[in-house]
Amino acid sequence: MSDPARTPPRRVLVVNAGSSTLKLSLLGPGDEILSALDLDPWDGRPGNAELSQFLGGLSGVDAVGHRIVHGGSRFTGPTMIDGSVTAAIAGLTDLAPLHQPRALAAIDATRAALPGVPAVACFDTAFHAGMPAAAAGVGV
Repeated sequence: MSDPARTPPRRVLVVNAGSSTLKLSLLGPGDEILSALDLDPWDGRPGNAELSQFLGGLSGVDAVGHRIVHGGSRFTGPTMIDGSVTAAIAGLTDLAPLHQPRALAAIDATRAALPGVPAVACFDTAFHAGMPAAAAGVGV
C-alpha cells in the first residue's frame, strides 16, 4: 500500500503570472495538458471573469505550482505557500514591481477556487541562489 504523503500529485495546475499575461495549464500524470487558459492581456484581477470561469470548471486538482519572479534571499527553492509566504512575496514587490502583484493575484484566485489544494511557489531567482561565488561575480 502506498503512503499518501509520498504519492506525487497526479494533476497539477501550473500558473505563470507575467507582467501583463496569465497562463494556466492543468497537467496530467504524464505531463499532458488536460486544460489550459492564456489571458493576454490579463487585467491583473483575481476575480477576472474568464479566470474565475476556468478555475471553477476544474476538478481533481492535486496541487498548484506558481511561478514567482523574485524570492529575494529568503526563498532559494520551491516553497509551500501560506500566509507568511504571500506576505513575504508582497514585501519583495520593489524588486519586481510588474510581476509580484500579478503573482499574488493569481495565488488569491487559485486559493479561492481550489480551497485546501496545496500550492507551491517556484522562484525564478532560486536558480541563482546556488551559484558559486566566482560565477556570481562575488569577490571579483
